Amino acid sequence: MLYLALPSDLRERYKGSVWLAYAQKIEETEFHAEDTLVVCEWMFAKRDVLMQALNRVRNKGARVVFIGSSAHETEDFKRELCVFGIYDFLFVAEELVLQDLDKLLEHKRSVEDVAMYLSRGETGLAEPPKLVDVFSAKDEPFTWAPLRSGVAETNMARFDALIEAQDEHGKSAARQASSTRLVRKFVWPDPSPVRVRILGDRGCGKSFVALQVAALCHQSELPAAVVEDNPGTLSHWCDESFLSHVYASEPPQGYRVILDTRQEADSLIPDADLTLWVTWPEMTGTGRTLRAMRERGDRKTICLVNHHTPGVLLTSITEAQVVCVPHEPRQFHAIRMKTPLVTLDPNFGKWWMPIVDQISACFVDPNRQGMEGGVVDASVAGV
Repeated sequence: MLYLALPSDLRERYKGSVWLAYAQKIEETEFHAEDTLVVCEWMFAKRDVLMQALNRVRNKGARVVFIGSSAHETEDFKRELCVFGIYDFLFVAEELVLQDLDKLLEHKRSVEDVAMYLSRGETGLAEPPKLVDVFSAKDEPFTWAPLRSGVAETNMARFDALIEAQDEHGKSAARQASSTRLVRKFVWPDPSPVRVRILGDRGCGKSFVALQVAALCHQSELPAAVVEDNPGTLSHWCDESFLSHVYASEPPQGYRVILDTRQEADSLIPDADLTLWVTWPEMTGTGRTLRAMRERGDRKTICLVNHHTPGVLLTSITEAQVVCVPHEPRQFHAIRMKTPLVTLDPNFGKWWMPIVDQISACFVDPNRQGMEGGVVDASVAGV
């Protein structure tokens, strides 16, 4: 359904459309994913009310086509619209030419069309804070306290408040201490990166696999680094921004995933969280290799069949999970564009998602060893 939140009634021109004559009509309308709302900013007196209304419509999955005043056309405003998922926008002065609106309705913009507004190129982001518990030898550690049933809320701390020992006047014992006190501090460890070992015969496409998996990890907000014997070879396949995540040795801290394709990866990271064995559809000798990897105690192994063609998989593999990635000639076009194919074609990326899901599961596994944590002595200022 096409909804028109415009000053004039255009239902005769846009047959079957619904006219939302004033802003409250937008609030009263129940939108669905297949709907399109054309809205102009003159329907709202305040920008914040406008953006809240459009955000509600986008949360329902409906498409929004925004018509704004050229007097308010700024890069920041366009970026704000794009962040809300509104990619179709048109700014006009005294006249709105409906043929321009027709073109916008007919040709829906994609994320790639507005990438210049979504990519701000922030660098040098601050390190996240350490998560710590602070307690002294004679006081209980801070802890969570659930609200017990049948107990008045005024007499019991809520579950979302940290508990401190208090005297009869309601003052914290810690706050009555001197300006500086010795405490014990427990630093919660940072999660260690998921180490993925990518093995296979020379020429099987390990670098191609690493590039696609790294791109999907970045899309899932899992920053990934690729470790290659010769990082320069990937310079022909990806742009400089992506190439900055490719290393010849151990990458710096901050990455959530490390994909290692080096020939010596089998010996360099024997305790890998996940092993990808890349092979061709013929799978010559793959079963023996996977059995040997399982016998030596590899935690998790996935057999990735590169350039898979239906009917060519000659051997049944039971020693590991098998992921088949179809032969895709467009990968050479992606190389020329220096963009991973999974980024250009989300449907191609779906074949790789079982690997990304395994990496994500490894990252949140509570049994994995953390980094740089434990109890330390500290001195804190009294408050």
